[in-house]
Amino acid sequence: MKGAIRVLHVFYGLDSGGVSNYVMNLYRNIDTDRIQFDFAMTSGKKALFDDEVLARGGRVFYFESQSNLAEGFRKILRENGPFDAVHSHLFFFSGILLREAKRAGIPIRIAHAHNAYTGETRSHVRALYEKSMQLLIRMNATHMLGCSQKACRYVFGEQSMRDKRTQVVPDGIDCGRFAFCPEIREQVRKEYGLQGRYVVGHVGHFNPAKNHEKILDVFQELCQLRDDAALLLVGDGELEEEVKERVKELGISDRVIFAGAHKDVECFYQAMDVFLFPSRYEGFGMAMIEAQSSGLLCVASDVVPQETNVSGRSVYLPLEEDAHVWAQHLTAAVRDESSAAFVSVAAVFDAHSTSKEIERLYLRNDSRWLTKDTATE
Repeated sequence: MKGAIRVLHVFYGLDSGGVSNYVMNLYRNIDTDRIQFDFAMTSGKKALFDDEVLARGGRVFYFESQSNLAEGFRKILRENGPFDAVHSHLFFFSGILLREAKRAGIPIRIAHAHNAYTGETRSHVRALYEKSMQLLIRMNATHMLGCSQKACRYVFGEQSMRDKRTQVVPDGIDCGRFAFCPEIREQVRKEYGLQGRYVVGHVGHFNPAKNHEKILDVFQELCQLRDDAALLLVGDGELEEEVKERVKELGISDRVIFAGAHKDVECFYQAMDVFLFPSRYEGFGMAMIEAQSSGLLCVASDVVPQETNVSGRSVYLPLEEDAHVWAQHLTAAVRDESSAAFVSVAAVFDAHSTSKEIERLYLRNDSRWLTKDTATE
């Protein structure tokens, strides 16, 4: 009997973010008789989806130290291999990891770009680091994947778009989970005391990229336009306490719900009336796709790739635009309770379909599973 090939994904941690959700959706849709996922976590600690990985037959390894990740990675490869593929989600540091994977003789080595900026100050030293890592990625990767052309150019370098190893792969979601459901909407709104409220929603980590400062500025303006306005924030992160303090300072604590991080994030989209996404930088913005699957109009910053506008109901504004202008776009939003937006999203981003492309990539050069469908043309 053929054994499943083992793919080692490398993460900071499998938390509630978009990248983690993307890979877990991929994991739930692949054929685990042929492919099995393991995960190496540089954070060194347990995260949200670790138990699900174990339940699905995967393994989770934790780096023992943050001071020498290369040595920690070598140890994981040495003690837990063999692996048929390494799939790194660590931005520029993928260069180091894929170099070690190549030295270990791992045949499939994937760097995956999920963002178009890391938030690091671009000093001379930082710029040199990025250039060096881009070179290492191109020297050691067998595949360079990105959620958008913008993300590929940022992580792999401008010349990567002329490299046949580079491929833009849409992040997939389980679209059926996000389809509008009035019963779930009523249940969540009742649980969080949102009946009769006009709910502005946001799903994302509390970190600089997601720009909760702008979210609060815009929401405060909306409160002047609508007495029934409420803000539902889903996620967690290092800036959560700072955001809570800011909410108190603004005197809007009775209008803001901090829901925390959840695996069933699709339920929270149902409770919203409009989605606010003023990111400072994004490689793509899968939360926009999830929101549109639920029929929500999205108001986003113009740094978010406009390929996210699959329903035709997204608005993109400059971050410099006055918060009052942003609020005016929010106040006029109407949820689409038909299936039109859902159908548009599913046609491009359904996880079952997108997972097949990644599956073929893993299997393409493995003689145990080589077929006409997976063979290289």
